[in-house]
Amino acid sequence: MNTETFIQVDLVLHITGFTMMAGIILAELAVNQRVNRYLLTDKARAAGILDSAAGFPRLIGIGAALLIVTGIAMLSVFKESVAGMLWFKIKMVIVLLILINGVVVLRRNSNRLQALLEKADPREDATLLLVKRRLGVALGIELLLFLIVFFLSIFRF
Repeated sequence: MNTETFIQVDLVLHITGFTMMAGIILAELAVNQRVNRYLLTDKARAAGILDSAAGFPRLIGIGAALLIVTGIAMLSVFKESVAGMLWFKIKMVIVLLILINGVVVLRRNSNRLQALLEKADPREDATLLLVKRRLGVALGIELLLFLIVFFLSIFRF
């Protein structure tokens, strides 16, 4: 395989990993919107809907691994010609923010929401709504960050 073909295949796989991650976040946002319908009226149903997204973190992990491996492979080919560019440096900071938001904020709030739904304690409804709101905001921020990375990758400067 020559270098040009390697770069093209690598780029396709890199975009696939990125699309997997962003797509799963979008699907998670849709699932969480559906959970909103039953959050206070039918907690068991809301927990069931939320449970349908239980495999999402694993798929995001697969997409992230694909993204990292292919990103490193492309950097090994391009070396400083890409790594020294401003758009790439900004992109890496945004990717770091995506990872932090995903691991710290999204995971913590998802686990907390699941635990509150399993408890089904009416005294916890205010906390439940707060956690749900935080989760929605974090998912929106995650999608915005993915959009910025996509924008930076296309409009290189």
